[in-house]
Amino acid sequence: MRVLAVLEKEFLEFVKNRMLLYGTLPLPLIFVAIPLAFVHFAGDQPVKAEEAEMYYRLSPALAGMEASAVLQIMVVGQMMMLLLILPVIIPMTIAAYSIIGEKQARTLEPLLATPIRTWELLLGKSLAATLPAVALTWIAYAILVVGMAIIAKPVVFAAVVSGMWILAILIIAPLLAILAVNLGVLISSKVNDTRVAQQIGGLLVLPFVGLGIAQTAGRVLYDLPMFMVGATVVAAADVAILAVATKLFQRETILTRWR
Repeated sequence: MRVLAVLEKEFLEFVKNRMLLYGTLPLPLIFVAIPLAFVHFAGDQPVKAEEAEMYYRLSPALAGMEASAVLQIMVVGQMMMLLLILPVIIPMTIAAYSIIGEKQARTLEPLLATPIRTWELLLGKSLAATLPAVALTWIAYAILVVGMAIIAKPVVFAAVVSGMWILAILIIAPLLAILAVNLGVLISSKVNDTRVAQQIGGLLVLPFVGLGIAQTAGRVLYDLPMFMVGATVVAAADVAILAVATKLFQRETILTRWR
């Protein structure tokens, strides 16, 4: 019950903070609009086979596809990689504000003076940051799937709903959200400025941008086994970061040093 009380409190704070609320909503719309606009305007554009040659070499599964379809699959794949940024940016922002904001407002100490356990407090705050991020990611993906079903070629649509991307959105996205929240707690325990915490957390975005660029550049072609390995790595990182964050987030440390 105390976890639910913390969760309810955090949701109310999130809704009241218009700047935080409006700052999280545009990104999902942008990350969905870009691939849909690209497929819509590039759908009938002629493409020479030579332009997709490097992708044909990367995967025999692409053999026989039109060059235009191959390029659309690659570019849409890069854009969809941005969807995995959502469960990183959004919970990091919420978690950083939740903890540092309460440190600055001096509202965390009275909460810690209650009988609530540290793990209950962390779980409530983590769920409050994770659930909106995962929900927005799933909604954005659902909108993308519906849009692609309407405007994309069958092979492009099949790539969007492949097992690789379903795994990424349903499994990897929540794991990334948990990782971001744990890092947010870890960083917020050491700094007192939400902007600094967000900037440090923003470094997590760079690997996803690099992964998308690498595929578009023809350096690598991601598949289901690669994403399964990625899910395992992120899950292991979740466990490690959670252990460190829980150790640093000690009640006595907060009450005596967070000034």
